[in-house]
Amino acid sequence: MPYPEVHEAVTRLVEDLAARAQAKLPPERELAARLGVSRTTVRRALGELEAQGVLRRVQGRAGGAFLNGVQPAVPAPAETPGPGPQRKVERSLNRVTSVPAMLKSQGFSVGTRLVSASLEHPPEPVADFLGVDVTELVACILRVRFADGDSLSLERMYVSAARFPSLLESSLQGSMYDLFEKRFGVRVGFVEETIEAAAAPRHVATLLGLAEGDPLLRLVRLALDTDGVPFEYSVDLFRSDRTRLTVQTTNPADRVRSETATAGRRPDRSHDRHEPSRHQKWSTPRISSTAPPG
Repeated sequence: MPYPEVHEAVTRLVEDLAARAQAKLPPERELAARLGVSRTTVRRALGELEAQGVLRRVQGRAGGAFLNGVQPAVPAPAETPGPGPQRKVERSLNRVTSVPAMLKSQGFSVGTRLVSASLEHPPEPVADFLGVDVTELVACILRVRFADGDSLSLERMYVSAARFPSLLESSLQGSMYDLFEKRFGVRVGFVEETIEAAAAPRHVATLLGLAEGDPLLRLVRLALDTDGVPFEYSVDLFRSDRTRLTVQTTNPADRVRSETATAGRRPDRSHDRHEPSRHQKWSTPRISSTAPPG
């Protein structure tokens, strides 16, 4: 990443942290890993912001980079904190787009931390959807995504180890959909996502740099290839203070009439391989897309 882009990303991170009344920046090593650059480059950007009076750097065990003039916000008892005012990442529900492509299209720098990648026995809902037995192995990949050096989401993906042999030997930092297509010839044909509100448990809060109980958006994604064969079961946890969901609808009046006419009638989907099993708990809304990944 060219230095001007690094400086711009760190500047946006500073603005976002100030908007949330968060005075301390992540450590240099962490920022460098998130942005995919050297610590020297990050140190240069911090040095320029320090010279401008934006932040100060403190040495020692309790040191680090701190924003000047930022005090932790203490809301009045009657106030309910709302989403942060910083620039949000917009996630369209009309199109299947990889996170790197989504962030780049909106001018964010992209970062990924691979937390773990392992072969394990799948939970029953995962096995049901992927069409494997719970005694078989699946690849489980856990990653944290960053936008402008600040955490955005935690992703846990399951795919069949038999269908994607030696997957864990590949680089897992970029778009998995690009990797599936280029290395294994598997392209996304249909995706169904279930979205609901959630609170961050302690281990998730730690990975995302949040407080336990902070609000999240939980997306369960089921993906089929162009032949209609299920191949991916993922659970993504997006920070609600950094994410805005968007959806576009055409002919809403026709849709309302159609839904009214079919109300009370549940279609027979017993033949549909991606219908969730009785072990899965879903909440509305469900969002489906047949668009190719971006």
